[in-house]
Amino acid sequence: MQVITTHLNADFDCLASMVAAKKLYPEARMVFSGSAEKMVHQYLQKKGSAFEISRIKEIDLEKVSLLILVDTQNPARIGVFQSLLSKPGVEVHVYDHHPEAGNGIEASKAAIKKRGAATTIMVEILAENGLTLNSEECTLMALGIHEDTHSLVSSSTTAEDLSVLAELVRSGADLNVVAEFIQSRLNQEQLDILNDLIRNMESLNINGVDIAIATATADHFVEDLAYVVSRVMELENLTALIVLVRMDRRVYFIGRCRTQAIDLALVAGEFGGGGHANAASASIRDMTLVQVREKLLAILEEKVAPLSRVEDIMQFPVVTVNKEDTIETIEKTLTLFNLNTLPVIENHVPVGLITRQIVEKALHHKLGETSTQDLMIQEFSVTAPDVYFKTIAPIIIEEKQKLIPVVDNESGQLVGIVSRGDLLRVLQGDRSQEEKSGESGWDKRGHKNVKSLMKERLDKELMGLFEAIAKMGDGDDCSVYVVGGFVRDLLLGIRNLDIDIVVEGDGIEFARKLAAQLKARVKSHAKFGTSVIILEDGFRIDVATARMEFYKHPAALPTVEKSSIKADLFRRDFTVNCLAIRLTGKDAFTLIDYFNGERDLKDRVIRVLHNLSFIEDPSRLFRAIRFEQRNRFTIGKQTIAFMKIAVKKRLVDELSGWRLLNEIILILKEAKPVACVRRMRELFLLEFISPGMLAEDRGLEILDRVEEVLAWAKIVPFEKSPETWFIYFLGLFYDLDQPKFVQATERLNVPMRLRKRLDMDLESCADARRLLATKKELSPPEIHDIFSPLSPEAIILLLTELADDRVNKYATLFVTQYQGLAKLSLTGDDLIRMGVKPGPVFQEVFKALRDARVNGQVTSKEDEIALVEKQFLQ
Repeated sequence: MQVITTHLNADFDCLASMVAAKKLYPEARMVFSGSAEKMVHQYLQKKGSAFEISRIKEIDLEKVSLLILVDTQNPARIGVFQSLLSKPGVEVHVYDHHPEAGNGIEASKAAIKKRGAATTIMVEILAENGLTLNSEECTLMALGIHEDTHSLVSSSTTAEDLSVLAELVRSGADLNVVAEFIQSRLNQEQLDILNDLIRNMESLNINGVDIAIATATADHFVEDLAYVVSRVMELENLTALIVLVRMDRRVYFIGRCRTQAIDLALVAGEFGGGGHANAASASIRDMTLVQVREKLLAILEEKVAPLSRVEDIMQFPVVTVNKEDTIETIEKTLTLFNLNTLPVIENHVPVGLITRQIVEKALHHKLGETSTQDLMIQEFSVTAPDVYFKTIAPIIIEEKQKLIPVVDNESGQLVGIVSRGDLLRVLQGDRSQEEKSGESGWDKRGHKNVKSLMKERLDKELMGLFEAIAKMGDGDDCSVYVVGGFVRDLLLGIRNLDIDIVVEGDGIEFARKLAAQLKARVKSHAKFGTSVIILEDGFRIDVATARMEFYKHPAALPTVEKSSIKADLFRRDFTVNCLAIRLTGKDAFTLIDYFNGERDLKDRVIRVLHNLSFIEDPSRLFRAIRFEQRNRFTIGKQTIAFMKIAVKKRLVDELSGWRLLNEIILILKEAKPVACVRRMRELFLLEFISPGMLAEDRGLEILDRVEEVLAWAKIVPFEKSPETWFIYFLGLFYDLDQPKFVQATERLNVPMRLRKRLDMDLESCADARRLLATKKELSPPEIHDIFSPLSPEAIILLLTELADDRVNKYATLFVTQYQGLAKLSLTGDDLIRMGVKPGPVFQEVFKALRDARVNGQVTSKEDEIALVEKQFLQ
């Protein structure tokens, strides 16, 4: 037997979902697990003939083999059918729209999506299966969606609800019937309850969130309390309301809210109920109204997410100026740190604000030597660290103050700032919390907690290391973050063991203590506030003090100053590399994303943070290409424009040779270096190495074939494994003439050792090309003579260049048969002792010995002695 059921107090969404499920399971019987709302009963009395609802007593639980649950996944809310969940041989299917509730039932099939109504999910599934609805069924489906979405005005309503409802209307749903059963007036009993609730209402502020709690008592059961609660919400214009009504020997809990700071489903769950984050209910036995209220208050203290306070959002340390500083000095500071407003201080106390607009106008009027105190804004508001963040919104929005100093409550000294951007970021987070609350990992305050993701994707040892770092940070009361490429690759699902830790505080001291705890070595660089911890197994952890950087001129190395995590991230190259994970504090293991890096990861776009990024550091041109090609991203349109400007201004010329060489080597070590090289060519970046580099398409065609030859190289026994990056490096210089070759190596400041290796391999390749062109068939000694001077990298380059089966055959013979055979046992001293006079004859002797070795004519030292005696001493 197949059974379709729903939760204990069935509404129209339950009924509509059951009827839709019946279309999917034609053999199943529909049955309510408990009671149904009054309007549902009235509807069934009027339309009941169209929908066959069985009674529980008509169902033999022993014969049930398939249980289909709709609009619930809470075992405690399905009555007698709960016993079937653990019964062997019973299959369970679940269709629900409460993803935040978590699946408390082990189901073999489940469709759980964030929708305003379960009916929406069911109609979507019917459409996917090509199943149609008649007009009466469409009307019932419309009733289900209207009721659970409060006629589409509930904050839980989704675009899918609107789309499905529109299709139902097009298919014949009768909105007059919907209005008849949805829009009802309060009866006298309901009015009495409504008046009692308003009289007994109390407004509480819990963790900064305004919540109204109202109580009432009735001598007997009053139907449709949920509608009464909705009317109270409307009349009193409340953000959150929880109603407790004592009647029929139970206390009924009904909650409604318009804020994501409270998850009513979690609260109702503590009383055995459930529902949505913004609409939930419970039926409570064996407790008095007073007991329920006391328990509710305790639960709210625990479950209501505290609103952000200023100290959670503010930036620190702060770039400041003194009131005696001149306008010219202020202009330099604003430009140096890329800021628009600065606090003006006296003895660490803020006394004014100075903006870029004021400074520019003052300079225009030749007031550069004027002191700041003469022109600063002296009427301004301040705030304190422990103030709720929402209270400062009017200062920025209504008073139009661009920056708010945060001061210590006692001393009045500046401890941080809040900017207009900080406010917009928090407000945007509030607006997007509803979407995020249904996604895995997002908490009630809109913070994405990635601890479970880290546990899933990292091994236990590395996760344990992060937890140890977090514990030490909490113990030292400092904020600690893991930042950069590790976070980026964690979200992309790519293994990355380059661990960069940033500390808001003394990073060097933190690294010293952490190294002692881990029994590791530590090396520190006080100038940059950085340390590297080296564990016993060689694993490295980079630790840095949160810092900001500025560039004294284009392409200069940055000057570093201590700062905050936000400023530290802002100094980085691209938004996708500006992500961090906070390891400490109440928001431990949450994602920090000031610059929409996660969005760009999802969109697979590379973007810089500001329009001077490539001007300040032209090496970012090469890094942009490297990141783009590595993960098949696209460089953003604006970023490409900035890159072209930097190229046009020839800013790469300002890079030192070793920095440019390092970027080239990193690109050639990528998994797809040719794609990077092709991109560099498109953007004219190769011209900064040498104007003739890969000027012809043939050079790129040779590089394209390297990967194919590398597949061969992996299966032949080279004495030394080839360095892949160096093969491509040789390829870059392949078609340069001598003057351009010299120019390129000098531009890159190629170290002498690498320069000699480059010279030798390119020259050996040229010699091999000439020799191979002069003779079609080669003897074993000739094969050896051609290929033995070549490094493994040079052999691979030669094969990619010539792309000739004959040459491929000779190379394979050399590597598999002749490589290393010409290592002789006899030395020059041995020849002298044997009576061979030193001179040119030595070359002839060694050539004869090598050829004999390759031909297999000699295999030992004794054989070599015999050959010398026979050919050179008789």
